[in-house]
Amino acid sequence: MRKRLCGILIAMTFLFFATAATANAASDEVLDNMMKKLQRGVINAFTGWIEFPVQVAEGFNEGFKGDENNKLFGVLFGVLDGVSHSAGRTISGVTDIIGFWAAGPENNENIGIPLDAEYAWEKGEPYDIFNPNFTDATLRPMVNKLFRGCGNGLFGFMELPYQINKGISEKAPDAGVLKGLWYWGSREISGISDVISAPFANPKDTIGITFDEKWQWEKPAKKIERME
Repeated sequence: MRKRLCGILIAMTFLFFATAATANAASDEVLDNMMKKLQRGVINAFTGWIEFPVQVAEGFNEGFKGDENNKLFGVLFGVLDGVSHSAGRTISGVTDIIGFWAAGPENNENIGIPLDAEYAWEKGEPYDIFNPNFTDATLRPMVNKLFRGCGNGLFGFMELPYQINKGISEKAPDAGVLKGLWYWGSREISGISDVISAPFANPKDTIGITFDEKWQWEKPAKKIERME
């Protein structure tokens, strides 16, 4: 059983590396982006726990919303932030490791609660979950993240016909099939990660290869210019 699973994993890895090289002219850049994503994933997966003591200490030192005399609520919200940031960073790291080969969204603008910094040990800029109000600053980004996750998870399969159609229009149907499979798998991983981590913080920026479009159905293939 283990040998079979290892064989499947190796085959999938080979497929997606082959897909990346075939579907993109700048294969060196693609592989470089994959390695950067894998590196960030390993760091975040193994250092996510640091966020908990860091956020609690920050809550104690700065108090609630900058009021140093209100340390009780500062610590309380520090614990909540610690759980959110620790879980979010760890999930993000694991996702990057599993899907280092995968494409992803262009950015995380208005998606989820952003982590304070790129890495857990950095100071960064704390995010105010009450500015301008809790609904707009916290609930709405969480819902946006959940919506994006559901959209990618449920409709990721549409990348296959979309990329095949695009490949045919560019006289490269074989590349369209490979890229369709690649992006389909990528959207599934991105979608699952967003749904699971919707209540938790996430990196401010995405890393690695990005999807052609935010959604597959946004731009008909016949109107897409040939990729450079």
